[in-house]
Amino acid sequence: MNLRADVPRRDRRVYTRKGDSPILQSVADCQFVTVEMVAEDTKRNVIAVRRRMLHLFEAGILNRARRDKLAPYVYFLSEKGSDEALRYGHLTEPRHIKSKSSILVPHDLEITIFHRTLRKKLHDVGHMLSEWDQWRGALRAEVETEKGKESLIPDGRFRIGDEAPCYLEIVKSYESEYENGESNVEHKIFLYNEYWRQGADEFRALFVMPTKARVAHFLAKIEERFPLRRFWFTD
Repeated sequence: MNLRADVPRRDRRVYTRKGDSPILQSVADCQFVTVEMVAEDTKRNVIAVRRRMLHLFEAGILNRARRDKLAPYVYFLSEKGSDEALRYGHLTEPRHIKSKSSILVPHDLEITIFHRTLRKKLHDVGHMLSEWDQWRGALRAEVETEKGKESLIPDGRFRIGDEAPCYLEIVKSYESEYENGESNVEHKIFLYNEYWRQGADEFRALFVMPTKARVAHFLAKIEERFPLRRFWFTD
């Protein structure tokens, strides 16, 4: 359920300024961010960043959502904010989100946390992310199955240096049944496998699960059906 306070209150007295460029870059880079993340990126006082991001929200440059009244707001670019990010060179094409379901906010924030942690850890050892994308429209692929075309939509895609791309799947909740005893996660693996069989370039698919026990249980469940090294699992 979306909170009433998340509806932008337009304030024509608020305009972007040069100092907003690093804020917009942080949002554009990670898509969904908290105030604390932006403060870390911009090396600014968190209170000052919170105040400015609130002003940008009120001006309709940023949109925001949160899981519930006790959770922090997660900010993302509005259409107006996308135009500003393009103007500053932080995007190569228009990308914006009008609204976000509160149910999906924790999942999308988990993708951001993975992205930021991976980027930092690679930087610490002298490596870098040469590619990152989590925009659903850009990642969607159509896969032919016995039922016809099915959409494969990863949570993210990244590349480390010149290595093959890696697709990201965040598995927060327990698998739900897809059909005939197959879980939704198993079906996702099936779609990835069919995607490769139908001509996709070599890749890896990384599934992040809540615990090591969950990983071990799931691997035992699928090891005979998908004994393939392109599927990686971690907690």
